[in-house]
Amino acid sequence: MIGVVVDDGQVGKFARFLAESSGAKAFDFCSLSEGFIYPERGKAGVLDAIFFSCAHQFGFWTLRGNRWEAPMFGLLDGQRLKGSDFLFRAVTRACQQRPETFQPAVLSAMSDDALDGLFRSDEGVNPLPMWTEHLALIRGYAEWFVRQGTTPGEVVGAVAGQAKPLAALRSVCREIPGYAEDPLEKKTMLLAIMLENRPEKFLAVSDPESAVPIIDYHLQRSALRTGLVRVDNADLRRKLLQRELLGEEEEAGVRAATYEAIRRLMERSGLSAAAVDWFFFQNRTRCPEMTEPDCPACPVLGICARETALFQPVWRTTAY
Repeated sequence: MIGVVVDDGQVGKFARFLAESSGAKAFDFCSLSEGFIYPERGKAGVLDAIFFSCAHQFGFWTLRGNRWEAPMFGLLDGQRLKGSDFLFRAVTRACQQRPETFQPAVLSAMSDDALDGLFRSDEGVNPLPMWTEHLALIRGYAEWFVRQGTTPGEVVGAVAGQAKPLAALRSVCREIPGYAEDPLEKKTMLLAIMLENRPEKFLAVSDPESAVPIIDYHLQRSALRTGLVRVDNADLRRKLLQRELLGEEEEAGVRAATYEAIRRLMERSGLSAAAVDWFFFQNRTRCPEMTEPDCPACPVLGICARETALFQPVWRTTAY
């Protein structure tokens, strides 16, 4: 009914390409901008900071009326940073200044103003477009851990001892505010690949078959533009082209099709969720939101459908 389908032929082309690509490998969430964007390796408070940060990877864009307006940027420590980088830098800085900041008991005792202050830019404002939702999740997240009498470190330690640690992590995150609200588990899987691939190796994953695709709005944009997902519904296609706010069923249709396309891509290429995610996340700089795509610089130019006018679903959610 929605008119969004997986193009299985495109999936096959991309699977063959990625299986042979040196650029399709997991990122360590450290080596680039270590100590600035991402926490320094081996420092106190890093695991708490990672667990917190992943729960807040959502909503980094502004809406004007019923149309997408622009990505979120903020000036922090002298650098103009885009949404996710801004949030990671704010968390890294707070952790450097006070390593215990992101312990749930500490978060629980902080005032709303103090929490807001963690994310104030150089201009003295918090630029996160969905701050109200971030604050509510911080409160729920901290209360969950305090109520359970546990910590992120203890959760990771407990799941690490299970026969299927990734499956166990996914199971417990379905209860934790900040992770529990997304049935497709994007933020949980982001957390999992950070825990696995950070230099500290917080989590050894012995059950890679428990991994699921990581579907955010950048990946949906890539799937639509490359033709991995095809939109046959004329009205939905118009809304995507015009960057208009979608209905719940329309957004769910695009995201579900993207999830299935990436699931098949992982299966056929033999690559991990982390490797596929990092390949497409890097593509956001070549195929951005505000400027014309740099197609000649794109490694998949030869197999891309080049539907470069298509846009990700415009939809407010804490899931991604």
